[in-house]
Amino acid sequence: MGAQDEPMARLARRLETALESTLADTVSWTVATDGPVVARLPDREFVFEQRDDPDGCRWTVVLRADGAVVSKFGQFETIDSAVERAESLVRTDVRYTVCCDG
Repeated sequence: MGAQDEPMARLARRLETALESTLADTVSWTVATDGPVVARLPDREFVFEQRDDPDGCRWTVVLRADGAVVSKFGQFETIDSAVERAESLVRTDVRYTVCCDG
């Protein structure tokens, strides 16, 4: 396992534990690790993007619904912070925000 793989494996384990605790058997969910770590629920998914910088690893949580990006959260400095953000969003309504830059 490479140095890059270790944080991803820890993230996947922490995410599985959090989803099991939060959702138990009320909603089906999966965690995929064949690329970025992705938590899939029936109506949404959370993609965890990792970025390395001189101060360490940073995480962004991308909330997707119907194949589209709904929101991005981060940069989180710890795996726990990123997972806690996703955990806080698993039971909330997914709302799209439309914005215009020009």
